[in-house]
Amino acid sequence: MNNSEMKIRCVVVDDELPARQSICRQIEKNCPNFDVIQTASNAPEAYQVIKECAPDLVFLDIQMPNETGLAFLDRFENRKFFVVFCTTYHEYAVEALRKRAFDYLLKPVDKDDLIGCAKRITEKLLIARGENSKEGPGGRRIELVTSGQRYFVRHSDILYVEASGSYSTFYLESGKRITVSKNLKRIEQMLHNPVFQRVHNSFLVRLVSVQSQNCRNGTLRLQNGKEVPIAVRKRDAVRQRLVELMIEVSENLKPPMAAEDAPTMR
Repeated sequence: MNNSEMKIRCVVVDDELPARQSICRQIEKNCPNFDVIQTASNAPEAYQVIKECAPDLVFLDIQMPNETGLAFLDRFENRKFFVVFCTTYHEYAVEALRKRAFDYLLKPVDKDDLIGCAKRITEKLLIARGENSKEGPGGRRIELVTSGQRYFVRHSDILYVEASGSYSTFYLESGKRITVSKNLKRIEQMLHNPVFQRVHNSFLVRLVSVQSQNCRNGTLRLQNGKEVPIAVRKRDAVRQRLVELMIEVSENLKPPMAAEDAPTMR
């Protein structure tokens, strides 16, 4: 499944009709894989809609009569949906982060900000669904051919791949190593899974195998204790992806990483 094929079911919550209509129009125009299944004008109505429709994503206003969007989220102990706050007030950004909001868009919502938000959410859901998909017994697999042997390796068993020229070595959770005569770019194409990210010219990492990111020396520590370098130009992107992975999408997705240096909100 690619980004354009994934349908994301959305609910828009705002007490002002023009604001609801505006965000719905923008979503329809700029986010082709987003489907607004319902809207709500207040917290009680929104609660009922979310319970009945089980959306993937809720666009939520903060300032609403009787109950703010921030307070509203406290109703959901084990939230299974993403939240994107849409508000006129930038001062709520820190509190939004504490509520595990995925993004924070200022009204009037900028087209490019919305498109960027949509892309990140789609990639995050692809990671979650790809990591837990049932494409054959045990989930998605890659075929690795060495001299005289073929291996069928589950994506979820791969910790990282390290390249050396035209050769790449797969490091698996079991401790096993498999070296194939393909460069890292070709390996990326074969995996075709956003759960893997190129963090360095020589390293491709399965993101949910990351335990921590050390922002001082520019490394990732994986669950087997291996420290992998991050290219300087990729550090911000890697940090953002790891922060996004901290947001639980389902009970089956349990990203174990923690930040050694907590990221700052920009």
